[in-house]
Amino acid sequence: MFRIKFLLPLVLIVSALTWWLMPHYSDEDKAYYIATFCTLTHDGRDNSPQAMQQIVEGGNSDYALQKIHFKSRLADHVHTVWQELSPQQQQQTRQDALACRQMLSAILLPGESVQ
Repeated sequence: MFRIKFLLPLVLIVSALTWWLMPHYSDEDKAYYIATFCTLTHDGRDNSPQAMQQIVEGGNSDYALQKIHFKSRLADHVHTVWQELSPQQQQQTRQDALACRQMLSAILLPGESVQ
C-alpha cells in the first residue's frame, strides 16, 4: 500500500515534467519552417537547418522589438521528415515548391490545407 501511495505521485510528477519540457510548436511556426525549407529546396540551395537559421534570423531588423528566434529542433524535425520521403517525392519537392509544402504539411500539419 505504501508503495502505491509513493509510486503513483512520482509517476504523475515525472509525466507532467516530461510533457512540460517537451517542445510545443504552434501550427504557425511549423508552417513558417515548412515554407522556408521548401523555398530553399526549390531554389536548389542548401536546405540544411543552418541555412534555415540564416533565413529566419537574417529577417530580423536591428530595430525590431520582437525578434524571431530560430528553433533548431523544429528545423531539424522538418529536415528529418523530408529525408524520410522517397527519392521520387524528394525530387518532386525540388521541382515544385507547392508540392513540397503540401507533402510536408500533410505530415506535420494534418488536417490543414495548403494553397
